[in-house]
Amino acid sequence: MPVYLAKTHRSLMGSMINSLTLVGSLTLARSLTLARSLTSVSSLPLLSKNLKSALPRFVVASCLIVSCSVNAALAINEQTNTAQIEKSAIAEESAVAATPEQQASFRNKLYRQALYYYFEGDYNAALRQVAFNRQRFEADTAKSHLFEAGLQVSIGLHHQATETLATFEQVLIEQQAKDKLAGLSPQSTDSTNDNNNESTNDNHNESNNAKSNTSAAELKLIALLQLSEQQIEQGKVTAAQRTLGKIDKLPASYAEQYLILNQLAHWPAINTPSANIIGEASSKFAVNLDDETEATGYSSLSAYVMLNQALQMIEVGDFKEAELLLTRVKNIRLAHTETSFWQDLFTEKSLQSVNRDEDSANDKVLQQQAIKDYAQLLLAQMYVKQAQYQAAFDQLKDFPQHSPYIESALFLFAFSAQQVNQYSTSTALLDLLTRQYPHSQLGWQSALLLSAQIKQQNTLAESLTSYQQAEQLYLEQLADLARFQKDIKQLKFATIFDKQNPLTTQNDSQSLWLQKALQNPELKNDVDTLTELTLLKQNLLEQQQKNAWIKETIELNKQRQARIIQQQKQTPYAELIQQLTLQQQQLSITISEAELQQNARVFANEAEQDWLNRVNQSHQIIAAVNGQRNTEDYQQRLARVEAVLDWKLQQQFPQRLWQHKKLLKEVEQQLIIATKQQKRFALLANTQQQTNPFEQRQVQAEVALTKVTENIAQLTTATEQKIQQKITVFVTQQQSQLQQLLLTSRHEMAAVLEQMSQMDSVPMASSAPKAASSLVNTKEGL
Repeated sequence: MPVYLAKTHRSLMGSMINSLTLVGSLTLARSLTLARSLTSVSSLPLLSKNLKSALPRFVVASCLIVSCSVNAALAINEQTNTAQIEKSAIAEESAVAATPEQQASFRNKLYRQALYYYFEGDYNAALRQVAFNRQRFEADTAKSHLFEAGLQVSIGLHHQATETLATFEQVLIEQQAKDKLAGLSPQSTDSTNDNNNESTNDNHNESNNAKSNTSAAELKLIALLQLSEQQIEQGKVTAAQRTLGKIDKLPASYAEQYLILNQLAHWPAINTPSANIIGEASSKFAVNLDDETEATGYSSLSAYVMLNQALQMIEVGDFKEAELLLTRVKNIRLAHTETSFWQDLFTEKSLQSVNRDEDSANDKVLQQQAIKDYAQLLLAQMYVKQAQYQAAFDQLKDFPQHSPYIESALFLFAFSAQQVNQYSTSTALLDLLTRQYPHSQLGWQSALLLSAQIKQQNTLAESLTSYQQAEQLYLEQLADLARFQKDIKQLKFATIFDKQNPLTTQNDSQSLWLQKALQNPELKNDVDTLTELTLLKQNLLEQQQKNAWIKETIELNKQRQARIIQQQKQTPYAELIQQLTLQQQQLSITISEAELQQNARVFANEAEQDWLNRVNQSHQIIAAVNGQRNTEDYQQRLARVEAVLDWKLQQQFPQRLWQHKKLLKEVEQQLIIATKQQKRFALLANTQQQTNPFEQRQVQAEVALTKVTENIAQLTTATEQKIQQKITVFVTQQQSQLQQLLLTSRHEMAAVLEQMSQMDSVPMASSAPKAASSLVNTKEGL
């Protein structure tokens, strides 16, 4: 190994040790990589003396620069968090989506990402993706806005869904204005095929597949229908009427949903304002009551419309038309109801209902049967209202045993049987109702009816026993109510009303009272609000934990940054840059001289330079002895040697010139890196004292989370108080009914006891004169 290469190697190893102590193993690995490349360049045998002397310093400087670069990269990478990555992603996507069409395509990609989570059954992830798209990418299209409302309904956030739907129209107007300014057509801005997404569901129809996209007018119609539905469920009937009033026309595919909502919003009015239905369905609901074969293949929604019409007819006393309509509903064949993507979306999902295709099909069959059962029950109730007890009795003979309306049907059947003198049937049914439904008002009334029937048919003693049993039933229910009210005050509402809480699903006394109380729509609305607040509180807790983690990460990065900056202050950047500049100038001069003069001797190595020096010395010696002796032969021989050396150097001149240019380029690159590195650390040192924008965001988020948490706590307290008040009202109402029934049963018991007393006193009074007359006869005989 040449001497200068050995010096270079030792200098290189020394610089490696310094770099190792400064930045660790990662810096050493990268420095060794650079050192190998430098060694391969520096081992060229054709370096000038100046380059030989400067090369060790160049290697050391390069290694120090690489060390600084690695430290800077580490500092920047550690300081970079998720928000920086997201910003870079935004910049990349913005560069790609430069045109309005590309931006619309990018928004649709983000929307499809949320759709993916939805079809996977992860509704929370889909909702988070929609919010992320809006916050980070400003991808808040009308369709994604409506999709967000549907997701909120799916997970039970009804109030948030109502607010989202209420702002949908404004979002749609803003999107249309932006698209118009950008020169986009409605199809290009909303090219995502919802119905193709819906094709993952096996129950989609061909018309939906043929549909390429959802128009803006249809999106607005869907939003208005869903908003009115949420308002009706929350008891805001007037608001629902105003919402439905904004619909002036609609296609036939939405006619059934609209008619049902319109009926519920204006109940019990019959003549209500209605929108214009475009298509075949406009005449579908003009039912021909005389044609019994017409109503075949109706959907479940159509049956609901007819049931509501029948109820309205019963309210106004039009029993004949109601009877015909209910008979049709009872006998028609209900077709399979196809649901669109948006209808499935705006359906609250439970944990048990996710991914249950077979159970969903069974539920639809049960729903169709329940519609017919309800029509049959309404027919019987209408007959009872008209005192046609035999018709009601015949109507309920074949009522399904497992119908959801079995309790009401049993009571009407028992009452009808009692009125047509079917006393054995009535007795058995009333006793069954009393035992099977002890928490129901129908069960309480059945106890009195049973006692009255026993009083009419059997002895007074049996009647008294029956009234005593009814009294005992009412007293037990009053005691249960008192315990329920006491327990409900001691427990936390958030745990009571949890959908997974056994208290809301089991059949014990407390849960039955709770289920009965939740039949009140206002109380159910408050409970839903409390459930939503509980979910929000849990989400806020998770956000606070993430925010605390971000705060700790920022603090650690600040400490690491300060430590690295302190280390970098010890690095002599000015000296390094000066050395590299000197190397660059020397190489540039050498290369320029070689190219200009085509002088190959500039790139001579050490051995060749020694030969050239010896040739020069020989020329000097010959010149000194010239004239004293014959030197012609020496000059010729020296010329031949010099020519051979020049020929050899000229042969290797192109290759050596290229190698020196390459070395110059590397020196220039290292100089650029060193200059940038110096500026970067100077900027980093200056900005260290300033507040990091991520730190500002973290502090703002912490303040916002604290404020929202306090607001939720206050709202939770207020909601719990409202629930407590409404449960108190419910308990008071139930106690009032039970006390009224208890009073009635005691009055009847008193009447029975009075009759029994009268019956006992009549034989005693009639036997006294006989005893007196016999006594008189006996005296006369004596």
